[in-house]
Amino acid sequence: MLTEQSKPAPDLLEIVFADRNKTYGAYQLRRHYPAYLGRALGIGLLLVLFALALPIVLSAVSKAFPDTENTEVVVELGPPPKPEKAELPPPVPPPTPPPPAKATIRYVPPVVMIDNKVPEDDLTPAVDEILATKAPVGAQTKAGDIDGPPSIDPDPRDFGPVVETPTPKSNDQVYEFMDVNKMPSFQGGERDLLSYLAKHIKYPELARENNIQGQVVLSFVIDKDGSIEKVSVVKDIGGGCGKEAVRVVEGMPRWSPGEANGQAVKVRFMLPVRFKLD
Repeated sequence: MLTEQSKPAPDLLEIVFADRNKTYGAYQLRRHYPAYLGRALGIGLLLVLFALALPIVLSAVSKAFPDTENTEVVVELGPPPKPEKAELPPPVPPPTPPPPAKATIRYVPPVVMIDNKVPEDDLTPAVDEILATKAPVGAQTKAGDIDGPPSIDPDPRDFGPVVETPTPKSNDQVYEFMDVNKMPSFQGGERDLLSYLAKHIKYPELARENNIQGQVVLSFVIDKDGSIEKVSVVKDIGGGCGKEAVRVVEGMPRWSPGEANGQAVKVRFMLPVRFKLD
């Protein structure tokens, strides 16, 4: 029998858990802690040794399997093919000579002058000479066939001064409603305009939650083709109502444009949009 002197002395862990439940996890963790610590140290040491030995292993593997040398492939190309002979275009026929120009005789309206002041080099033909010849009257006297066609390069003075038609200037002025003869109109009239607004406007949630009601006033320009541009808010009541009204107006179909002096012009239009909760 073991005597009191032969019993092993209890360690510190047994003393701490003398009157406690040893099946609890804390006792088991403390009891096996040295074993866990030794295992962790062993695994860490193995990892360090593996990291140190890895370069040596890789070097040995690379020596065991040397890299294959790159081989160059040389491709010999034969001589280029001979170009085919292109067919020459047919020769251009010589230009047809123009017909002989028609003969004309110069005619200058008579000017009354004093005899001694008439220039000696004045070659104006006399009236009798003009009437005697069958050549038509022109800006200058030209030799040629009387029955031939007119000259290819006639003197521009034969046709008188050139009258240029002025190009009309584009009218980009924005008219106010009191300056036009005909106001722009929505397709179908004012009733269809109100119906369009009521159908497409969605009451903003922020304005609905805060009971915001009132009238938003918009300003926009109706172009000469009836399109809507330059939409802006003149009066807003907040809650996103102005932004919603701008969205609906920008998506409108084309209007009938306004007119001033019988021509389509740009017109500024003011539109009130009422927001009202039922």
